[in-house]
Amino acid sequence: MIKPFIALPDQNIRQKSKEVVAFDKSIEQIIKDLTETAQVQTDPVALGLAAPQIGVFKRIFVARIRNKFKHFVNPTITKFTTKEATLMEGCFSVPQIYGNTIRPIEVDIKFQDMHGKWQKAHFKGLAAKIVQHEFDHLNGILFIDHVYNQNGKVFKVEKDKKGKEQFVEVPTT
Repeated sequence: MIKPFIALPDQNIRQKSKEVVAFDKSIEQIIKDLTETAQVQTDPVALGLAAPQIGVFKRIFVARIRNKFKHFVNPTITKFTTKEATLMEGCFSVPQIYGNTIRPIEVDIKFQDMHGKWQKAHFKGLAAKIVQHEFDHLNGILFIDHVYNQNGKVFKVEKDKKGKEQFVEVPTT
């Protein structure tokens, strides 16, 4: 079922999520809801979605990897590379706001599937960024926290006089 987003200024999005201990039909339903909700997002396209974003405070997220949604339950990032890169990020929980974040370009992650089976994976490039962004949601962290901690700027999209979209800096208070 397609679910509405929890977004700022609602501070519930900052809650830390609880570990999944019972792998029952409810976990499968959460994963289905996350995937369906993410799949219908077209402007912008969803690259991932975490359970807290739909009001479920469990350690679950989905990420679009090679154009398919993969689910992660009780994930732990076990290794970050020291090499980092900057990427413009946005988030359905911080609507209409974008900012450059600096993140490691590769990560190793340990997680469970919907049945509780442990798995490991290595991601690099955009997939690594998506996994880190969604993992942060499970700890109540938003991409704008990284932008501000890195002394970056935030932007919103506005249309110019000709109707062309452009990024406009949002002044910080």
